[in-house]
Amino acid sequence: MRINKFMVGLLVLVLAVSILGAVALAKPGHGKDQNASDTVIDSVSWTVQGFINMTIDDSAFDFGQIDAGVDSVSEDNANTLSVFSNTEWVLTYTVSGTGSDHLGVSLSASEGDGDGNVTVGYSLNDLRSMDPGSYTATVTFTVAAK
Repeated sequence: MRINKFMVGLLVLVLAVSILGAVALAKPGHGKDQNASDTVIDSVSWTVQGFINMTIDDSAFDFGQIDAGVDSVSEDNANTLSVFSNTEWVLTYTVSGTGSDHLGVSLSASEGDGDGNVTVGYSLNDLRSMDPGSYTATVTFTVAAK
């Protein structure tokens, strides 16, 4: 019986040493240089949407009272449009309202790329043919991606 206890003890000791040895071999870096490293790559992607925003310095321009007999009046720097964008753009306008057929609009630029300022000029033409009175025209500016 003593031999059996001895064999069991020896078997337990051998088993314990084997397990500890396996754990020691399973440690990271075992059998390799202690300065070992590894690299992985992650591909990161995104999509940026185009945007356009426009502001106007003053939303109302007034020529005031026009002297009698004057046929045309102009103001080259009547207003400024500021375009904020990350894309190419085109600027257009429409004119409506009473007397709109007598109002001329000029732009320092009608297209651009990215941010930009556009100077707006207005001119009144053929005033002698108009009836006396007050007139109001509306100019609607539109900026769109090119």
